[in-house]
Parts: sequence; C-alpha cells; structure tokens
Amino acid sequence: MAKERMTKTALHKRLTTKPSEEGIALILAVLAAAPARLKELSEDMSDAQLNLPLGEGERSFKRDLTHLIYCAERGSDPIHHALLLELPFMPRIHAERDWGALMQYEAFEIAELMAYFSFRRAALLRILRGLNRDQWARSVQREGLKRSESVYYSARGLCVHEYGHLEDLNGKLALLKTGKFA
Repeated sequence: MAKERMTKTALHKRLTTKPSEEGIALILAVLAAAPARLKELSEDMSDAQLNLPLGEGERSFKRDLTHLIYCAERGSDPIHHALLLELPFMPRIHAERDWGALMQYEAFEIAELMAYFSFRRAALLRILRGLNRDQWARSVQREGLKRSESVYYSARGLCVHEYGHLEDLNGKLALLKTGKFA
C-alpha cells in the first residue's frame, strides 16, 4: 500500500520558522527521503526519457536533478558557515544562474548525479543529526537581507524547496505515464 504524501503547502504549514523537536525531526526525515524518492521517480525511465523535457516548456528529469543539486549545495553553505565561523556571512550567489553556470553538472551522467546528490545529502544529514539546540539556532547573515537566518531556517528552506520539486516531478511523471501530458 502506497504511503500517503503530504503537499508542499501542508509541509510548509507544519514547519514553523522557529526550531522545535517536531520541526527538526520532520526536516531530517524529508531531507533523508529525497535521494530515495528521486531514484524511485526515475527508475522506470530510460536515459533518453530522463533527458527529455517533461512537457512543453518544462525541464527534463536530469535538469530538475541538477537544479536540486545546485540548490542543495548553495542551501548547505549557510549552514556550514553558521556552524564554522564566528561572524558568518553569505554572499549572494544564485544557485542556477551563478553556481550552475560555473559547475555545469548537466555534463555528467544521471547515475553520477544521483550518486553525488545522495553522498552530499548523507554528509549534510550527518552534520544536522549531530547538532544540539544551540547549534540549530546559530545564524548567518546573507547579503542583501537585514535579518539573519538560523541553521534551522536554512535547513527548513532547503527541505520545503526540495519537497515541492519532488511533488511537482511526481505529478508530471504521473501525467506522462497516463499519456495526458505531451
């Protein structure tokens, strides 16, 4: 029996902006599930299908995966900085326009990208699972913002963003399989 999935909106509502034991547990669970969910969504697709747009004006699965990797890398940086630096500051670097243009992960094979995403996620989870309450509250100043963002808030943002993309991919792939999306 398939497990019922919550919507991105429901996840967003459940995750308050302030750290709580429930919120941290939910963030960790969602972030931990993402690599397996990506694998599950792509397992019945050929390499050719993984590289084709998922509809007119849509990204391919591979393009969505690279987007998620760029965002996960840029989303992890404030967490690392907050935990490592006395006065952490994050310059404004756009995940895709700047970071993606530099890294060009689209040139890699899907299997390499999936393995890389899984490895990076395991490394991030190892850090997050070892944090105490004070570490979850550590913050970083982002360029262009007046407020600081905590480790919790950064992890929450990454969690909600990825969950939304996975929800969207699930819907598009379901439409493709039924032939209602061309």
